[in-house]
Amino acid sequence: MTDEFTAWCNQYYHLTKLFSERCERFKNLLDNAPPYTSQNNLSDIDPIISYNRKVHAAKVKADKTFKDLTATGRTILMIMQYFEIPPRTVLIGEIPGELEYEIWANEKDEVFIGKIRDLPQEALDPNIIYIKAWNGDKGDEDD
Repeated sequence: MTDEFTAWCNQYYHLTKLFSERCERFKNLLDNAPPYTSQNNLSDIDPIISYNRKVHAAKVKADKTFKDLTATGRTILMIMQYFEIPPRTVLIGEIPGELEYEIWANEKDEVFIGKIRDLPQEALDPNIIYIKAWNGDKGDEDD
């Protein structure tokens, strides 16, 4: 049995959340960027340049996440169209131990996803070592 469609939809949910977080970070950095106000000392301009590089890096990450989100949405839409799932048909998915969500597409081929509810976390077995995958892109704080 394959969980391919579920995996695409779960990825879409995670990318939607990540894109929102990255856009918020970019907006906050941009809103708090120190302005150039005719400073004459190079040492006063260097921190402005450094900060602007952080703003640019945050924008690049948000743009890449949007590109990934768009590509994932196109794949989901192609699967829905292949199986002739009508627009506005709400499909229910689950990210085990996290949440339940609904996903649908409209007549304009736009994909939407939203959390329905949080799921109770499964009890951890003390005799098992759990390893959580880490996404290296999450370390935005130091960029």
